Amino acid sequence: MRWVVLSLALASAAIGGRAQAAQELGLNTHQSSSTALDVARDAKVKWVRIDLNWLDAQPANAAPDFTRFDTIVDAARLRGLEVLAVIAYGPAWASSGDTKGDGSTNDVPNANLYGPFVTATVNHFAGRVTHYELWNEPNLGQFWEGTTQQYIDVILKPGADAVHAACASCVVVGPGLASIGTVYATWLDTVLAQASGKLDVVSAHDYAAFPVDDPQAGVTADSFFNKLDAHRIVQIGGTTVYEGPLSFREVMLAHGATQPFWLTETGKEAAYGDAAAESAQTAYYSHVLDAMPARPWWTATIFYESLDEPMSGFTWGVALDDPAAAAGYDAKPVMALLQMGVPAAPDGGASGDAGANGDAGANGDAGVNVNGDAGGSVDGYGDGYVNGDGYVNGDGALINDASRGGCGSCALGAARSGNLPQERSARTGALAIALAGLALVAASRARRLRDPRGARRR
Repeated sequence: MRWVVLSLALASAAIGGRAQAAQELGLNTHQSSSTALDVARDAKVKWVRIDLNWLDAQPANAAPDFTRFDTIVDAARLRGLEVLAVIAYGPAWASSGDTKGDGSTNDVPNANLYGPFVTATVNHFAGRVTHYELWNEPNLGQFWEGTTQQYIDVILKPGADAVHAACASCVVVGPGLASIGTVYATWLDTVLAQASGKLDVVSAHDYAAFPVDDPQAGVTADSFFNKLDAHRIVQIGGTTVYEGPLSFREVMLAHGATQPFWLTETGKEAAYGDAAAESAQTAYYSHVLDAMPARPWWTATIFYESLDEPMSGFTWGVALDDPAAAAGYDAKPVMALLQMGVPAAPDGGASGDAGANGDAGANGDAGVNVNGDAGGSVDGYGDGYVNGDGYVNGDGALINDASRGGCGSCALGAARSGNLPQERSARTGALAIALAGLALVAASRARRLRDPRGARRR
């Protein structure tokens, strides 16, 4: 309750004090050449992530036709947006076999075909596109039928070599892993063990809940932070009874991977006009943005996504497609938050893996204790990592350091990257920003729907 009161008390500071930082933002826009790009421009983000689908550019075994993507890329650049192009989803003629019987998009291509397509793509978009993500969520069967090894051998290595050979200054992003289930850490471990040097940016997706919104996040289910940089450990009576998969950051540290990290998908659904859902969406975005400054290794977030399309069944967008509206869309309250950008790091700076010690002075050596509703306190590392705020039960038996951004007894102690000022900022800012955003729109609006992953052309 005290965090709610503090959020309301600091509403004006939370909204007015968001300074632009070096970390960058973007929106997934799929194959839109108009409205979704307008939303991204108006949201004041830098990047759009587009679906440069192999099967669309080269449906037959002939020279690729990039006409559709010329329109998309040129429209994005006209609006001052940078493009991250996802090269994925093979055509039937290139397939080595449709083992799932669900079409060619997730099939493993025959060897020596993906690289030449990537070369043609990079050459065609020279001077217009500099960042390429090699496939989307290959650890999920609906996007990749093959093994990790097949992804490395057929997609990542030849694709990265093709990008670098065609454009020495271009950036290879990948592997774009989903964090669903528990195998994402194993996937990333194998990718970095064999091909870390092929990647200029490590990318992944994280849709998990934040502990401040869901008391079970980090306790009975992985939280956003558990997947990002501090895996979940549950202890009872000092005994570890559960330990989840390592986080993306921990796997990177284990391999000495120093590339920047991009979160190329994250977000929360909210039907347009549903005030409670829109408030929750805005709060989620606020938590993500507030988490970034203390983690300088995390250099970009591309939210999912720009636009809801009516009758499609999903509502991940920050706006609703509406041809009757003056802008061509109706903005959700979260748009106002995006326009503010990433908050500046707390006074005193951020130190990434060591945690950020801001003007609040969260420092175990100085004796700072945060006693949550269930009696939690600084975890004894002397660095400001916190167990409190209800994540230790009444008798102190259950401790889950990982959910608070610290790592407790993680195998990779150096990976602890949470910090008290960042967690406090997430709590104090989220509700105030959500309420301010909701005040910008009318209370009565129609619910509309859309599809989250299909090709979009508006």
